[in-house]
Amino acid sequence: MTDSNAKEIRTGRLIAISSLVFCILLIIHHFIVLDESTAKSILSLAGQKTSDTAVKNILNSDRYTGIMYILAYLAGTVAFWNRHPYLWWFMFAVYISNALFTLVNLYLFIQGILDVKNVLAVLPILIVVIGSIILAIYMLVVSITRKSTFNR
Repeated sequence: MTDSNAKEIRTGRLIAISSLVFCILLIIHHFIVLDESTAKSILSLAGQKTSDTAVKNILNSDRYTGIMYILAYLAGTVAFWNRHPYLWWFMFAVYISNALFTLVNLYLFIQGILDVKNVLAVLPILIVVIGSIILAIYMLVVSITRKSTFNR
């Protein structure tokens, strides 16, 4: 096995394993951590009424986008078998867009979670955001230094 082939396989495994871990953490965040009490806390911190309709709208909206990102992260596991440049750039876009999307209301979500739950409940989303940013930077650096994706 050549050195470039080994780098390609290692990079693919890193993306695939990271994507799977981030997917699991997003499932925990969107379906276990975010519940009605957390949504009520987020609404009250934002100065909004905490009606049942508002709580359900917050949960539905967050879970809808959460499911889309969960499926997108799950697509990264394809890198175990197929390391195509399109997959590289798709995962790069997923990491960047999820990090930016989450950073918009991160403080409010963290405060809402900490009001109702403990510090451990905040860890899944923080790990995903920080990990996504680190992986996106890594992918960009690899693309620039190797002048290719997956070292092709």
